[in-house]
Amino acid sequence: MLRPYLQLPRAVHILCLGTFVNRAGTFLIPFLTIYLSTKLGLSARTATLTMGLYGLGAIVASMLGGHLADWIGRRRVMLISLFGGGASLFVFSFLSSATAIMATVTAFGIIAEMYRPAASAMIGDLVEPARRPHAFGLMYVAINLGFAVGPVIGGLIAAYSFRWLFWGDAFTSCMYGLIIFYFIKESMPSRAKPTAPAPTVESTMGMASAEGMESPAVEYATVHEEPHVPLGEAVMHMLRDRPFQVFCFAGFILAVIFMQSMSTFPLYLAERGIDATTYGRLIAINGVMIVVLQLPVTALLARFDRSLVVVVGAMVTGVGFAMTGLASSVWMFAVTIGVWTLGEIMQSSYLFAIATDLAPARMRGRYMGMFGMSYSLAMTLGVPLGGEVLSRLGGNYLWSGCMALGIFSSLFYLSIRTHTRARTAPTH
Repeated sequence: MLRPYLQLPRAVHILCLGTFVNRAGTFLIPFLTIYLSTKLGLSARTATLTMGLYGLGAIVASMLGGHLADWIGRRRVMLISLFGGGASLFVFSFLSSATAIMATVTAFGIIAEMYRPAASAMIGDLVEPARRPHAFGLMYVAINLGFAVGPVIGGLIAAYSFRWLFWGDAFTSCMYGLIIFYFIKESMPSRAKPTAPAPTVESTMGMASAEGMESPAVEYATVHEEPHVPLGEAVMHMLRDRPFQVFCFAGFILAVIFMQSMSTFPLYLAERGIDATTYGRLIAINGVMIVVLQLPVTALLARFDRSLVVVVGAMVTGVGFAMTGLASSVWMFAVTIGVWTLGEIMQSSYLFAIATDLAPARMRGRYMGMFGMSYSLAMTLGVPLGGEVLSRLGGNYLWSGCMALGIFSSLFYLSIRTHTRARTAPTH
């Protein structure tokens, strides 16, 4: 079971280690609203608005980071993001003005989130299509393991000093930057040396046909390519790539569902008399299941068509959230979390793998940026939308709506299955 993960390139293992270090030290966002309201005395409205500005910065970062990753290289973008993010956190720890804090948080969201599309593009560069689900699955485990550790450590530090909390976040960001600086080389195809004879391809920039198809992506990091595709040309190419646009939209719908687990789900539990402590224990099921099951489930599903796996996974996710409306006890809520977490596990590594497969090699960063932006948009739009439905219509409509969204997401994935299979390498 572990062999496919152990055989991944050394650079992927290093990226996962750095990601764990960084995520284990992610303290600003989980404690931001508490810090602003309890320590600085700002209103709840200002605190939540500041959190929303971070999400807005993340949207900008998705496209900016992807564009820069295809222009100046994946490694440079990650270094700028991690060291720049660390510097922003250090400055933030000394601020007390609401205006300055909101401006800094927005800038931090832009700078700190730029590394995501660059890191995803680097994995696509380093790993051949058949093994990408394993690489992204390992990365997903590192992220969730870091998130499981981070809040516990952060809570202990916050009890002593919030300033030290933010300095700790800055330190782990810089640690990840140092890991990349010393142990990771640039992987962008136009700069990487070919490791095998280049395959014959007519062009990676051929426009989509009337059916939305395009030439298959070139083999990872083995082809000498033009150094850079202009931004306008890349944007037009992505907009004309109908299968990819549908894929991103389906991912956005799915992400809207997942955002309810952090926003409306705890509110719904509170309406049912379940306190925040119990919610924390319940939601921990999600992280534990991902850490324990992500690698074996990804290895097990590797024998199946990945385009079908995401269709089924989206449906399982919708069913899991719909079951929330039927639950009436703590253990029943635990079962619902287990069901939708299984759907998340089924999709997480395969969605990023498919997005990478759909991208031409020299636009991989921008493709991953646009795909990542669908999740940032879901945070910005999905959370308030779910809150409105819960407050105006009630939980039954909210969870039934999640089921409907799961069905729609599955249907959208299914509608482009022929295209994604044609543009995706075999998984075995």
